[in-house]
Amino acid sequence: MSESNEALLRRFLTYWATRDAEAMVACFAEGGVYDNVPERKPLKGREAIRAWLDMCFGHLTRIDVEIVNLAVNGEWVLCERLDDHVIGERHMVLPVMGAIRIVDGQIVTFRDYYDRKTVAELGMG
Repeated sequence: MSESNEALLRRFLTYWATRDAEAMVACFAEGGVYDNVPERKPLKGREAIRAWLDMCFGHLTRIDVEIVNLAVNGEWVLCERLDDHVIGERHMVLPVMGAIRIVDGQIVTFRDYYDRKTVAELGMG
């Protein structure tokens, strides 16, 4: 029996804390898209996603993810989270809402929404 879409998303989110970019990228379809909506153009493909993750892990100690609400509707998983960006002893908690489309056990779209003002107030951007 294959992993449920909810289980895949939950597993993917745990990789932020372990800084396992390889495992994160393996969750994506070859042409998958990672879209941080307020920040940049969407990242397309595993290679682009891996390069961005490597950049993130170059300055982050880890991200601890707390799931606040999660809903599944077919291929779509909606996930409200608190992402605690940790750099050394500093914690910067960012509320995030994600819309994730999973097809045949792989992420094809991972879209995060968050407030740029909060990012700036946390000193993250």
